[in-house]
Amino acid sequence: MPRPLFPADTGGKIRTLNIVQRLAGRMEIHAVSPAHPQRDAEAADQMRRVFRSYTPVAWKETAKFTPAFYAGFLRSRFGALPYFLAKYALPEFRRAVEQVAERERVDLVLCDFLHSAVAMKESKVRPRVVFQHNVEYVIRKRHWETEKNPVRKWLLAAEWEKAQRVEAAVCREFDHVITVSEEDERQIREEFGVAHVSALPTGVDTKYFQPQAAPQRAGNLVFVGSMDWQPNEDGIFWFVREVYPQVRRRAPHASLTVVGRNPSARVRQLAEQDHSIEITGTVPDVRPYLARAEAVVVPLRIGGGTRIKIFEAMAMERAVVSTTLGAEGLPVENEKEILMADAAPALAAAVDRILSEATLRESIARAGGAKVVRDHTWERVACRMEEILSRVVGSQAGTAIEETLAAPRAMLAN
Repeated sequence: MPRPLFPADTGGKIRTLNIVQRLAGRMEIHAVSPAHPQRDAEAADQMRRVFRSYTPVAWKETAKFTPAFYAGFLRSRFGALPYFLAKYALPEFRRAVEQVAERERVDLVLCDFLHSAVAMKESKVRPRVVFQHNVEYVIRKRHWETEKNPVRKWLLAAEWEKAQRVEAAVCREFDHVITVSEEDERQIREEFGVAHVSALPTGVDTKYFQPQAAPQRAGNLVFVGSMDWQPNEDGIFWFVREVYPQVRRRAPHASLTVVGRNPSARVRQLAEQDHSIEITGTVPDVRPYLARAEAVVVPLRIGGGTRIKIFEAMAMERAVVSTTLGAEGLPVENEKEILMADAAPALAAAVDRILSEATLRESIARAGGAKVVRDHTWERVACRMEEILSRVVGSQAGTAIEETLAAPRAMLAN
């Protein structure tokens, strides 16, 4: 994530922070990221408490839909990078990473997300690893495929086509690629012709996300996700427009709660138009909302990577109903640990089954919770990350893994 990891309010930040916090006790980690000098001051202090050192690179992101935003987007049309990457290709960020790498004599640079890796493309620092939380071009391509407005569709075409070329180049150039699912690993291997790639499973903090004794609210459906991420907004609009009315016809008592930061005015209007819908905006703790839900819905049509929100709901023993894409990359079994459907009528029917069949709802919830606790704790994920990074350092040094430094020095470029 091309900014400080605090607050941990997105899936990418949650994933990276949980992993590196555990690794920080086993290796020396120095972090570098762009940061707003004033707004990120507290986050910078928190970063310094986690890592051996933290170097912020002063940067102010252009607000969306402002004249400066449109000017930057227009300029990117004439460059090699799509706008969502061009704005992070900061020469000063690259210089800061290279300076810290030389000063601390780091053994490896880990670029968190493609956004950070683009800034380090063609750098002579070695070895470099990119942590791909998504196959980024696929998100943009799926957005393009579902877009109906012809002007936006034309603009999105260039974004995903450029992203595909840049992403392929980065994955081929870097010494190793880490993905968050076996599906993303397969895609990078096959589409980009990259052999040096490893999958890292998704994890969850099972001590924080535990079953609670709070009573469920009959018919309550909950969606959790950052509402300033376009795939989440698209999924909610589609669900409210195409699926939710069918659910309400079957279960008139049903309600929908959308939990997530920065909902747009359009999203907030959904609650004004239908009083059975609640839009919370940012909340200090998502667990009370998950605890009261009879079902957690993940109606995504575009996106990539894996959905941490699904495992968090499962850890709290809440039944999850998702589109196939919403659960993409997660090792979950349909009809056992989750219900999956894609067409609106089928998804509405799946939601109705969970709301109306208590035995099924409890069975799905218990099976999902058992799987997460057994296989997907953050400690297991951190051990896998350590194994991958140690192998990369060992291969670069020409040594076996067990001969690598006992406490390697690493850099997180995010």
